[in-house]
Amino acid sequence: MAMFSFHLRAVPAVAITFVFAVLSLVKGYELSPLLTIQMLLILHPLYYWGIFRPSLFPAWAAFLIGFAIDIRVGNLLGLNAFLLVMIQVLIGKQQRYLRGQPFATQWTGFMLLCMAVELIRWAILSVLTMTPFPMTSALVSGLCNAALYPVTTLVMAMTHRLISGHSYKELQ
Repeated sequence: MAMFSFHLRAVPAVAITFVFAVLSLVKGYELSPLLTIQMLLILHPLYYWGIFRPSLFPAWAAFLIGFAIDIRVGNLLGLNAFLLVMIQVLIGKQQRYLRGQPFATQWTGFMLLCMAVELIRWAILSVLTMTPFPMTSALVSGLCNAALYPVTTLVMAMTHRLISGHSYKELQ
């Protein structure tokens, strides 16, 4: 595996990140008139790669994906782009700490991040549009997004092993 260049080994990680970006472009799932779930699934690779391989998800990519989400979903233009870049900066500053923590702590950090992002989006959209959106949609979206993190982490961890160029036994 080490005979392939890093760029070639990084293709699966970039492909997975692209899939999460496309899934984030979905407008939302309306469960009832008061409850719509719209998950920013791009937070998963942004958080994971921000901790373990920051070079795979640069700030310009976070901005472009956030901007595309804003255009597709019809939210305030630049809101998700700004949030994704700020999240990446925050994760970059906490990278050393988060990398040394057990998975439960990383997951807790991700849950807090999801809830904060959803509440910030809810507050900004409610204030700027002067429409009292139901907070339950934001909270449920954040919880659903955080609940998927263990599954997506397994997939990204496998691709991380491919990127490293070492077998599983060599990493232990």
